[in-house]
Amino acid sequence: MDLTFERGSMDAPKGHALVYFRSSQDFDDCWATYIIVLPILVDVAKYVPPFLMNQMGEIGPKDLSSFAFPPAPEPVDGYSYVEELASAREDDIVFGGTVNPDDVSSTMMRVNEAIGWYAQAYSDSRQIPGEPEAAETSEALPGYGVSEVLYDLMSDGDKLGELTKLVGRLRDAVESGDDGLTAETQSEIDVLGRRLPDNHQIDHLVQAAKVAGETGAKLANLYLQRCFHLLGEEYVKLGQVEEDIQALEAGGTS
Repeated sequence: MDLTFERGSMDAPKGHALVYFRSSQDFDDCWATYIIVLPILVDVAKYVPPFLMNQMGEIGPKDLSSFAFPPAPEPVDGYSYVEELASAREDDIVFGGTVNPDDVSSTMMRVNEAIGWYAQAYSDSRQIPGEPEAAETSEALPGYGVSEVLYDLMSDGDKLGELTKLVGRLRDAVESGDDGLTAETQSEIDVLGRRLPDNHQIDHLVQAAKVAGETGAKLANLYLQRCFHLLGEEYVKLGQVEEDIQALEAGGTS
């Protein structure tokens, strides 16, 4: 994803930016959202009434370190409006490329990528020269807020479909030796996995997918099959798959 500063600097982001996109259907149309990187970490759980805690899940102080609103870009009155607004508010302006406004899921993902990119640039600019990077920098910039929204809206079947795509991407990253993509994809699988039942054993699936070679491919496929059989309550097939997994993990053949 190509993102460029048109106001402000990559070396010194302000922490708040108007991110605009051009429509792939009409390049003159502008669509925009607003990104904020919070200067202070907030433990949201402290402000949630007790009766809502179960619905909120485990939200830590780093889960809202950066976000965009609206979550998908909305139409604005041209680029001149973006310039005037940014000038009045002293915002950065970032160009995010072209999008299809009718594909809301895709535009939300593009915004999510922009959040991670801008938040990382902000974090890098605050790093004191000569000091080692904080060990938890990557954790402080979740970059998956929009993904979480999308996953929460998915049915269990759709979640497994998305999981299958992510596992395929993880396998490609492992086989190509791309450590960065491996870590990134594993993190997104972790986000999705938290929205699936514990008995799906997503952690075992990830470990299997990270095994290079044919064995890893077979194990990952078996663990995926296991998830689908659990969802479909196909317990006879589930038992067979679990036997195949045990045999393969023990060094046998399936």
